[in-house]
Amino acid sequence: MTNLDVRVYPLNDQNNNTRAFASLSVDDLIAIKGIRVVEGSKGLFVTMPQSKDQDGNYHDIAFPLTADLRKAVNKAILDEYHTVVTEKAAENTAAREKSPGHTAAPEKSAAVGSPQKDTFDDFCV
Repeated sequence: MTNLDVRVYPLNDQNNNTRAFASLSVDDLIAIKGIRVVEGSKGLFVTMPQSKDQDGNYHDIAFPLTADLRKAVNKAILDEYHTVVTEKAAENTAAREKSPGHTAAPEKSAAVGSPQKDTFDDFCV
C-alpha cells in the first residue's frame, strides 16, 4: 500500500470556490504542492496542480497514474480537509467561550421534519 502524507491549509475566503490548498508526499519519494480542494455544484473535489497553455486550456502538471491511486489521494486529502476544518472550528469555539464577556448563544433548532445539515459556513468563523 502507498504511504500518503497529506497537509491541508484551509482558506477563509468565501468569495472563491477554492476552500483549501494541500500538499502530498507519496512514499517519502515525491512531494506534490499546489493541490486544491474546490467547492463545486456537487460538493468538494480535489484538483491537481495545473498549468495553462497558449489556448487557455488547463493541463495537470502532476497526477496519479492509476484510478486506485487517484481515489486514495482524493480520499486522503478530503478526509484531512474535514479533520482540519473541524479542529479549527472547535478551537475557535473554545477560544470564544474563554473570552471575557462571552455569553452562550441559544441552541439552534431545525424545523420539524427537515434534517439539519452542516455546511462549510458552520465551520468558519
